Amino acid sequence: MSKMLETVMDVVRDIAKTYLPGLYNLIKRGLDLKSFSMSMVAHYSRRFGAKAILTVGVLATAYASYLFMVNALTPGTPKASHDVILKTRFSSPKPADKILIVDIDERTLAALSEKHGRWPWSRDVLADGLQKFNDLGARVVLFNVLFSDPDKNNPDADAAMDVTAQMNRATAFPLIRLNPKNDTQSQLKVAQIPGVQFKPEHSADSTIAVILPMFGAMHDRLGVANQKPDADGIVRKYPLRWEEATFVLPSMVQRTAELGTADIARVPNLISLNWRNKQGRYNRISFSDVLLDQIKPDQIQGFKDAFVVLSLSAPGLGQTKPTSVASVEDDGEILATALDDALNDTHLRTLPNTAAYLINLLTIWVLVWMSLKQKTGGFMNKAFVIGQSGLGSITLLSASYTHYLIDLSDSMSFGLSVFAAIKLVQSMDDRWSRARPGFRKARPSQIKGQLLLLGFLDHRVNASQVKTLQNAAERIVGLPNVVRVDDLFGGESFIKSQCAHFKALLVNVADNQAEAMQSLLAYEDYAKVDVATYDMTHMWDPENKDFTAEVAPLILTSAARLLHVDWATKA
Repeated sequence: MSKMLETVMDVVRDIAKTYLPGLYNLIKRGLDLKSFSMSMVAHYSRRFGAKAILTVGVLATAYASYLFMVNALTPGTPKASHDVILKTRFSSPKPADKILIVDIDERTLAALSEKHGRWPWSRDVLADGLQKFNDLGARVVLFNVLFSDPDKNNPDADAAMDVTAQMNRATAFPLIRLNPKNDTQSQLKVAQIPGVQFKPEHSADSTIAVILPMFGAMHDRLGVANQKPDADGIVRKYPLRWEEATFVLPSMVQRTAELGTADIARVPNLISLNWRNKQGRYNRISFSDVLLDQIKPDQIQGFKDAFVVLSLSAPGLGQTKPTSVASVEDDGEILATALDDALNDTHLRTLPNTAAYLINLLTIWVLVWMSLKQKTGGFMNKAFVIGQSGLGSITLLSASYTHYLIDLSDSMSFGLSVFAAIKLVQSMDDRWSRARPGFRKARPSQIKGQLLLLGFLDHRVNASQVKTLQNAAERIVGLPNVVRVDDLFGGESFIKSQCAHFKALLVNVADNQAEAMQSLLAYEDYAKVDVATYDMTHMWDPENKDFTAEVAPLILTSAARLLHVDWATKA
C-alpha cells in the first residue's frame, strides 16, 4: 500500500513539475524551508539536551511566578476553573432544613391579584405576612423587600407596616448602598447607621449615600442588601460584612444571623459561596399559601425555629443573577446559601496563593527531574498520567466532600504544558539521533572518514551505557557524524521478540579521531559491543539513498552476528 502511494505521489509530482512549474517550485521551497526548520530544531534539541529541558523548566517557572504576582496584586480574581469544578463535582453540602424561603412568586401574584390587585400591594399585606411568620414560630426573618417611599394612597397600611416591624424584633431589613461617588451629596452620616464599625482612619463627619427604609422602626436592624458579583457579572462570593476604606457595615445575612443569636464572629468578611447544587434546593413556600393559611402541616412544622428568607422571584419583580452553577438564580436562593454558609461555617475555603504557587513549581520541576534522570518514556508517561489524575482527583474530591476547594487546575495545566514541551524536545532529539529522513538537512557531516559500526544487544549493554557511549562519540566526532539505530525491526513477525533486542551506533570517524574512539571502546562497559570498521564507497550522508543502501546490509550483518552468538551462548 505504501509503495502504491509512493508511486502515485511520484506521478503527481512529475505532472506538477511539467505543467505547473511555478506552483511546483513554490511548494518545493516551502517544504524545503519546513524541513530545514525542523532539522534545525532537532539539531539544537540534541545539542543542548539537558539544557533545553532545563530551559523549559525555567520558562514555565517564570510564567508561574508571573501568575503568582498577578494573583497577589489582584486577589479575588475569579478563575475560569472555579465554576467548572463546582458544576462537575460529585456532591455538595445539603441545604439546611432550618432555612426556609418564602417566595413572592408568580403563583402568589395570581392568587392575591383578585383581592389586592397588581403589585405593589399596600404595605399591610406584607405586614400581615411578617406577622404570620412570627406566629408560626420563625426564629428570625430576612425581609428582602425595601420600602423607600410612603404609600400616599394608603397611609394606614404604612402605619400597620411600621407597627408590625416594631413588634417583630427578630427581623432584618435591607438598605441599598449607592455609588460612593455620591457620598459627598448625602446628608446621612455613616455614624448614624446602627451596627457600623469604624476603622482608625475614619472621619467623624463622613457621609454615606444609601437608600434607607422609610419606616424608622426598621433602622436599628438594617443590613446592606447589595451583593458583589465578580467582574464578569457572576455571583461567587457574598460580603458578609460590607467593608469599605474607613468603615464596615453589616450585611442582611449578618444581621439575620445576629438576630438569630448565631455566633459568626469567625466567619470572614467576604465568603466564597458553597452552592447546594448537588443536594437539592432550599425549602420554598409561596407567600400566598402563608397569607391565605393554605400551608400543609409539615410546612407549618418547618417554620418552627426557622430562618425565613422573604424574597421575590416573580418575573419583573425579583432580580436574577448568574452564579457559579446556574445561569439564572433568584436572590432568595443566593441569600439562603450565604445564610447557610455563615450559620454552619460551610463557605468554600480556597487554596492560598502561595501554596498554589509552590505546587505549580513542584509539578514543573518533578517533570524536569524525571526527564533529566533519563527515566524511560513508559515510566514518565505513567508517572505523568498518575500525577495528573491525582491532582484532578484532589480538586474534585475536595470540592465534593469538604468545604475546601483545592483548585489544582493550574498545576495540571503547567504539568501538561511542561510534559508536552519535554516530549517535543525529546522527540526532536530522537529524530536527530536516528537520522530520520528530513532531519539532517541543517547540519550535514563535513568530513569523509571510516564507518565505525557499533552493534549491541540491549540486555547485554544497558540503556545508560549506550547513552554514555553515544554522548562520548558525539563529543569526539561531532553530532552530525553519529546515528543511533534502535528501531530497526518492527511489525508482527514471529522473530520480532528476538531481533528487537539489537541496537547499533553508526559513527563517521576521521583519521585524527580514530585513536580517541579506540580509547573510548576500550572501557570494560563496552566489552560486549560488536565493533566493525568499513571503508565506505559513498560519502557519509544519512539523507542519501545510496549511502543508506550501502549501510543497511552491514547493520544486518552485525545484527545476525550478535544474535547468533547470543543464541549459542544461551544454548
